[in-house]
Amino acid sequence: MTGGALRLLVLFAALLVVLAGCERTVAPPLVEVTELAPKEVEPGDRIEVHGAGFPQGRTGKLVLEGTAFRPGEPPLTHLTIEADGVVAAPDRMDVVVRESFAERLCGRGDRASHATFQGDVRISFASNDPTAPPLVGRLRGATIDVQPSSIRATVLDARTTEGARLLEFLGITPGAPSPRGIPAEQVRPGSPAERAGMQTGDVLVAVDGVHALAIADVAPASARSAELTIKHTESGIEDTTTVSLLDYSGERVPTEYAPALLLVGLALAILILLVLPGPPVLATLELRIASELRRTSFGGAARALFGAGTGAAASVLVTAALAAFALTPWIVGRDVDAVALFAAAAVLFVSSRVARAKGAGGVVRAVFETLLVLLVLASALALAFAQIGAIELSEIVRLQGALPWQVEATRHPACAVLAVVYFATVIALLRSRAPSDASLDRAAVLFACSLGVAVFLGGWQIPSAKPMLLAGAALFTLKTWLMTALCLGARRVGTSLDAPATRRVLLRALVPGLVLGGALVALSRRVVPNVAVETAIGATLVALVTLFSLRIALRVRAAIGRPEPHASPFI
Repeated sequence: MTGGALRLLVLFAALLVVLAGCERTVAPPLVEVTELAPKEVEPGDRIEVHGAGFPQGRTGKLVLEGTAFRPGEPPLTHLTIEADGVVAAPDRMDVVVRESFAERLCGRGDRASHATFQGDVRISFASNDPTAPPLVGRLRGATIDVQPSSIRATVLDARTTEGARLLEFLGITPGAPSPRGIPAEQVRPGSPAERAGMQTGDVLVAVDGVHALAIADVAPASARSAELTIKHTESGIEDTTTVSLLDYSGERVPTEYAPALLLVGLALAILILLVLPGPPVLATLELRIASELRRTSFGGAARALFGAGTGAAASVLVTAALAAFALTPWIVGRDVDAVALFAAAAVLFVSSRVARAKGAGGVVRAVFETLLVLLVLASALALAFAQIGAIELSEIVRLQGALPWQVEATRHPACAVLAVVYFATVIALLRSRAPSDASLDRAAVLFACSLGVAVFLGGWQIPSAKPMLLAGAALFTLKTWLMTALCLGARRVGTSLDAPATRRVLLRALVPGLVLGGALVALSRRVVPNVAVETAIGATLVALVTLFSLRIALRVRAAIGRPEPHASPFI
């Protein structure tokens, strides 16, 4: 044997040794997993993982790896969800289904729906020896159905109506749904269901991967076709077939239209904001902003916003109080935190007006006018609560996402209108031209803006899968101060609103906006939520606001560079 061949043989042997060592580090399948029970769960239930070889009294980890199917939505692929469990017996581990676990599969708020998971189940237990691999067991091809904790009645009715429409189109007269599916009491001759091979007595097991446990689960994920899983009663065989939906027209906006809606919305936003000339009132507003910025230094702006001396100390105390809402589940009570914030803002607004009023008649007028505007503010909040379907502040924040197009003000057109009305009403409450460092006014705006941020702008949600309380509290206070700065700045550049002007603003802008928001809330009761379409609408609104802000900033910057016009003393 030559020297080169000998060296090659030694290298090959060394490679085999390395590979053998790597193979020994792989977790051996010492735990056997046979099934999950029950097959349908919701938050608060227990998932029982059955098998053999479970270490008694130990805690383990359950991992689902696969795809989640929801009615009317594209499947969520490459999903990985973890949950902790406790070994109750050598052949059973119990896992409590928590709200966060169900939300990963079912979604949040009005978008939450029954989800069917299909994929692999893996459980693992840490070894007593830190250097040894964990004990691992795996079950392939598992299926489990997860229901959300609650679905608003109007949303469920809309989904049930849509499911009945699809069954009518397919030519199926449904029987009572059961865990096995929806039986066909009658199949219309010549219908799509009959052409797909379905007969009277057969059971519709699944639609586009979602187990048909209720009529509301019968919703296609595409506008072009639907995949039906049918169990034939005579043979007991399950068959999967695809039917065309080209002639079907449901009330749900098809998911495929979402990219087109986004492109059209962006094109309109660019056309309106960057191409078409703005109204004269907008040009006047830009000149006023530029004039204020010329006369205000950075230090002066900071003092006007945060206050000085006792005013700054009061700002710190109010900020700390608001941050506490993000650090704890509730402050006053689960259902009354939002009411407490509104009450604090209302009392401070009324106190500020009363402190500036002169005489008993002036006090009465100030209280009446302030309560009138506060009524609009309360109405905007009430309609927003009706749209969201919750009044608990932490629940409202939890139902929103962390990204700009996932908050209520962008996700729902009704909430977008109500958010504009809400913050415009806060500005209207600042009708006095008194110095902007008044502590009562600042505290009132802080409480009002914090409530608006929580309800409409995502609150303390951050883009992280793990809870990060301090980061969420910091983000919440930052959003609140930004909105406070916008409200106080709008008051500073705007004209003073006396009593007649306040009534004109109410009648011409705020009340009509409130009526429009209420109409959109009523209309939304008939529309089935669609994640893709809501995302497209949200992204369009975010782009619209971004472009509008960019246009204002560029034009104000250009106005600052121009000399301020003034009258000649010789005229």
